[in-house]
Amino acid sequence: MDRKKLGKKIKLARVEKDLTQVQLAELVQIKQKSISSYETGAIVPSIETLLKMAKVLEKSVSYFLEQ
Repeated sequence: MDRKKLGKKIKLARVEKDLTQVQLAELVQIKQKSISSYETGAIVPSIETLLKMAKVLEKSVSYFLEQ
């Protein structure tokens, strides 16, 4: 999995939903710093977190994982 591509998809989906990193973090119940790290590709979210983000962002998990 390409962490940078995953991060770009997370950011794109967040922007499409007109959410800030802070708002997404609150909805997923994680820290804003984690969202930032995911979006830059510094770290990869856990499956549990990815599932929560997919639900909030109204995307399938496969949207985030497909290359």
